[in-house]
Amino acid sequence: MYPLAEDEQLLWSGRPQRYVRRYRDYHPYVLVVIVLVAAAAATAIFTLSYRDTVPWIVVLGLLAGTAVERNRERRSFVAGTSYLVTDRRLIFVSQWPPGVEFRWVPLGYLRPPRVRDHGDGTGTIDFHPTATEWLRDQGYRSRPAWYPMLPELMAVPDAAQVADLIARNAPRSPVVG
Repeated sequence: MYPLAEDEQLLWSGRPQRYVRRYRDYHPYVLVVIVLVAAAAATAIFTLSYRDTVPWIVVLGLLAGTAVERNRERRSFVAGTSYLVTDRRLIFVSQWPPGVEFRWVPLGYLRPPRVRDHGDGTGTIDFHPTATEWLRDQGYRSRPAWYPMLPELMAVPDAAQVADLIARNAPRSPVVG
């Protein structure tokens, strides 16, 4: 089922153990609070009527719905994802109702792995994205596998050992097409 090359060796496989919320997942909620405070201030300062506040309520509802949907979509995406580490590549497998998606990154293309421990035996591994890569990725973070995104192994058990495995194999991994 997994797209391994003829002489490629599987070193580790796993999946997220839980959904990890990050600070950037709350940005839409911050925007909703800002709009709510602005609407309340405008209503109080200008003594607006109910008819004038209805558009603010509609905008606030749309923003809140978008924020909730983005996090729901990201949670379902994480639930259907598996990770494979081979001696050459880092492979992401997303199982969706229409089928299975495979994406991979050659280990030689990755920066050194960084591990963030969650304190429950799991951790998240990322690869030190530059500021430009991180900002570009924010619009695609919760999207399915065929959208561009930075490689990240979220909430995997023994994350430090997996990161060490990736770091040891990265310098000698040939490029696989």
